Amino acid sequence: MLKCKNMRSERSNGMPPRKGTPNTEDLIARFKEELISRGYSSRTADVYATAVVSYLKTVSDPSSATSEDADAYVGGIVEGSARGETSQSSVGIAVSAIKLFHKHVIGEPLELSVEIKRGKRSLPVVLSREEIQKISSVTRNVSHRLIFQLMYSSGLKLDELLALKVQDVDIDSQTLVIHGGNSGGRKKKESRETMMSERVAPMLHAFIADREAGDYVFPGIDGGHMTPRAVQKAFKHALKKAGIEKKASCNSLRHSFAVHLLEKGIDIKHVQRLLGHARTETTSIYKRLVETESVDIRSPLD
Repeated sequence: MLKCKNMRSERSNGMPPRKGTPNTEDLIARFKEELISRGYSSRTADVYATAVVSYLKTVSDPSSATSEDADAYVGGIVEGSARGETSQSSVGIAVSAIKLFHKHVIGEPLELSVEIKRGKRSLPVVLSREEIQKISSVTRNVSHRLIFQLMYSSGLKLDELLALKVQDVDIDSQTLVIHGGNSGGRKKKESRETMMSERVAPMLHAFIADREAGDYVFPGIDGGHMTPRAVQKAFKHALKKAGIEKKASCNSLRHSFAVHLLEKGIDIKHVQRLLGHARTETTSIYKRLVETESVDIRSPLD
């Protein structure tokens, strides 16, 4: 296999690409392999590969793509974003993918001269305790109700919850082991332990009582786990049935978990650990949603 540094050295020496220089398909395969080997999820690798394919279509020699090629392409999609033709998130994905491609496949880090304007991060939608209780009350399906209760009471993302297996559940210590999510984030994360509600523990115990250790807690019909689409559809139905008009998603339950803990005065470092965030800055967005007047502040003497 032709190594990255050789691609760059041949171009910089003015030599024409030698016979056997990788074509776009080969480069994309190499790119995806590099991402997977560095801990990126297969889903993220696919998304980034798609972005790089679009970029390489504008490059005369994909195996010797230059910073000028990248500037020209990114400049075009940034202008498209300004006209409303491309979303800012799509621009961000393209820029990240192209930088990674240049670094790990072409063999040189990329410095773009195009200014990338970052949009303001929107605040997550949070549900009140009363709204969450309504959602639980109107959900008759036992699996769906338990899913909603676990996502809220343990601060789980939907993909984390669906990946749970019976062996990840410790009823005695009321904890869950959450393995590194590989579908929502850019990189696979380390496993973490989070808490389980005292109210949810007996219900979950009964729910998995006759299962094997390697079984999914929430199985699907094909031997895998339940599909995200099924849960999202059930949650949307529950919102409507409960009369809640907020533009909430399943992950709003996780957001609510974080905000409600902060409102109770729990230190942000503990919330960060429970959510599995690598940086406190990521968790700090929830502080902007805390109703400070409801925080239970007590004297250290009490």
